[in-house]
Amino acid sequence: MLEIKGLKKRFKAKEVLKNLNFSINEGEIVCLLGNNGAGKTTLINCILRMIQADSGSILLDGRDIFTYKNKEYFSKVNALLESSMNVYDYLTGWQNIEYFSGLLNIDSGNEKIKTYISLFELEEAIHEAVGTYSRGMRQKLALLIALMSSPKLLLLDEPTLGLDIQSKLSVIQILNTIIKTEKIAVLLTSHQMDVVQKLQSRILILKDGVVHEFDKTDYEDKDLYMVSFIKDNVPECDTVRGSFQDIYQSYYKKYEILEIRKKESDLEEILLEVFHETD
Repeated sequence: MLEIKGLKKRFKAKEVLKNLNFSINEGEIVCLLGNNGAGKTTLINCILRMIQADSGSILLDGRDIFTYKNKEYFSKVNALLESSMNVYDYLTGWQNIEYFSGLLNIDSGNEKIKTYISLFELEEAIHEAVGTYSRGMRQKLALLIALMSSPKLLLLDEPTLGLDIQSKLSVIQILNTIIKTEKIAVLLTSHQMDVVQKLQSRILILKDGVVHEFDKTDYEDKDLYMVSFIKDNVPECDTVRGSFQDIYQSYYKKYEILEIRKKESDLEEILLEVFHETD
């Protein structure tokens, strides 16, 4: 669907992207993680044809993106960028939908848009000025507009930044549902680990201009367990390293065991370790 092959980009003396290679399939969410200045924005701008790479290629459905005319390309690719104005405050929610529908040559009255308005819980406020919306409502409207053209590729830059917990969970649930149903390929950047963990996504790490495929299981300590037990009529809990069988035998002889379970690794802690390793 989207293929990045040998992508390189330099700004003066700084090589920002160094031989990037990865792909995204339809219906797949890929979370691109990296520190500020790692090159995430440069990569997104390359995909949006705002800047051109020094070498390498970006393919959409097997074609170099620069072989598409603007209208055709941006009917297939859409973006919701954190630093951009995505909706207009002085228009109502519905007027924003009509305006962007006109630009995209879409019927604003189609059933999909009506379904999305309901899904994003915007029915009651759709005819109110967007300037009166909460940040969560604005972001939902902007996401609705980004999705209504049924893009093949959607670029999302911090789509849940600044949202309250309820709005954040709602956006994540909607994204997971629509992307799988519509078979949209998504490249998402975020610094919010709770969002990354809840999205049904693949994770890529961008560090020093190079992409690393991240697999949480490679960093999990498979020999670390949490043991809950009764000692002198008091519940206690230990974190123990070893095999399940050895731990069971050791505690069974001394205490009443309540539970032995593998200690779950925290994604944020693991990623901090990954970034430290690649320094």
